[in-house]
Amino acid sequence: MSKDKDTHGSRRGAQRLAEDITRAEADELSRRYRAGDTLSVLMEGFDGSYRTLRSVLRSQGVVFREKRPMVKPAPPGMVETYHSGKSIIETGRKFGLGRDVTRRMLLDAGVELRGPGRPSQS
Repeated sequence: MSKDKDTHGSRRGAQRLAEDITRAEADELSRRYRAGDTLSVLMEGFDGSYRTLRSVLRSQGVVFREKRPMVKPAPPGMVETYHSGKSIIETGRKFGLGRDVTRRMLLDAGVELRGPGRPSQS
């Protein structure tokens, strides 16, 4: 076997498999994910592969959250504009944004959205 193959083989063995993860570590990873940490955040301190991390969490009974595109926080004045009675579309237009992005920003800001055609609650 060549030296290159030996090096490659030892590198592959560096990452742990799901069965190598201790119960305490699996419990901690599960707790952190359920508390809101993303898989990317958990990977920062994890010396296994992404696939291993998902396998460990799955064995802990974790239900994975849907992937959501990253949306910036609502710009200053957006929440107030919506609360003044403007629709999501009108609010988005004022800030140069589409309906879906505006809606996500408002939800992420903790705004309770009105139903279609309903006046402002304020």
